[in-house]
Amino acid sequence: MKRLWAVALALPLIAYPQIFGQKKTKAPQQREVKIQKTSLTKDQELQLGKEAAAEVERTMDVISNPEAEAWLNRIGQRLAQTPQANAYPYYFKIVNEPAINAFALPGGPMFVHTGLIREAENEDQVAGVLAHEMSHIALRHGANQMSKQQTWQTIAGVVGAAAGVAGGGSCGLLCQAVQLGGGLTENAMLMRFSRDHERDADLNGARMMAAAGYNPIELARFFEKLQAQSGAAASPKGITAFLSSHPSPGNRVQYVDEDITFYPKRDYNAATGDFDKVQRVVASLPPPKLKPAGLLQPVQAQTRSGLPAGFKNLETKGFAIGYPADWQAGQAPQSTGIFIVPQGGAAKSAKGGIELIVGALIDYNETSQDKRDVRRATDELLKTLKQGDPNMQIENPSELTLGGKPALSTKLTTRTSYQPEPEQVVYLYTVMRNDLLFNMALAAPPSKLRDAEPVFQQITRTLQFKD
Repeated sequence: MKRLWAVALALPLIAYPQIFGQKKTKAPQQREVKIQKTSLTKDQELQLGKEAAAEVERTMDVISNPEAEAWLNRIGQRLAQTPQANAYPYYFKIVNEPAINAFALPGGPMFVHTGLIREAENEDQVAGVLAHEMSHIALRHGANQMSKQQTWQTIAGVVGAAAGVAGGGSCGLLCQAVQLGGGLTENAMLMRFSRDHERDADLNGARMMAAAGYNPIELARFFEKLQAQSGAAASPKGITAFLSSHPSPGNRVQYVDEDITFYPKRDYNAATGDFDKVQRVVASLPPPKLKPAGLLQPVQAQTRSGLPAGFKNLETKGFAIGYPADWQAGQAPQSTGIFIVPQGGAAKSAKGGIELIVGALIDYNETSQDKRDVRRATDELLKTLKQGDPNMQIENPSELTLGGKPALSTKLTTRTSYQPEPEQVVYLYTVMRNDLLFNMALAAPPSKLRDAEPVFQQITRTLQFKD
């Protein structure tokens, strides 16, 4: 009896929390970060990244400074050894560019702007941006987006077009320059992610940093610092573009700080101690060196008044030019220049390349001559052309103004592999811009010259330089 009474007294004590609606509180759980599913294989990612990295090297001023490069790679490879990096073959290079940015390409190539190194307050913040960008690759965010939006073949064609090595996809003989809308580093498909992807990259990046011995809260602090500076009159160059491609998923400091509570306790002392020295190296670099391929990169064309009827506008980083709307503007595989041609205006040459038959071919060339002397630089180019084509006939250049700048016009006659009419007349226009020789060849067979010349004159009048 006493035993039963004791049990009865104990029952209310057990039931009490349930009577008043109280529930056991669950222990807080760390947010799960998942690797995204994608139809792309890892080999395809690696190939895509290889082509994209070649485009960066071709168009941007990638610096060669052993001290700064070694410092960046010590940070990057330490991060790459963590489980959160997902065993991609990452490598790291510095781009001489004042705008704040860093980007990892599919498969692992990583590029950091000098502007970001200048703006960071410590090495841990640089490591934080690296870890964040690497996390987009490790979690396969870009590959996931690409497999949703397009087939691999079409993606390869677009990337190859930008890199000048396209052959796949729907690119055809000429890869449409006007459809590229910018370089690889500006391509929304490769570089822009959702807020959920951004949060996961933050969390995976913070865990990567902690595993490598860097203070993970510095990742969040750097992004929050840039957010606070956005819109200010004296804000560093490139903040707006950087934040638009890294949309804020909320209070980064708060959720990263909460995530840190799940990490094993440790000292964050991975910094090399060379941050201040590298900042001084970066600050002492000369302005970025403009490359021919960089100036030819198409950008989003602006609405432009004053073009001839039936013309549309092509804009690159170096110039803008109008051309007939039924012509095609683009780049050919293995070609550095931009073709602007009517249907059939470019053809495969006997040597396997692409040659101009009717229309325009625009390019930039480096010169060993005085950067202010367009005549000497033009003579150097003409000599090179003559060496490649001994039968070429060259008339004396004449002076004129092109795009508001002093220029030369040189008439050439040559031959192409176009069998119906192999003879060709070329008007070569040359202008010194950005320490490079801008050159535009307008060409046609003699039988088509009468119809072509008025169009050529209209094209030359629309040329505008960006500087």
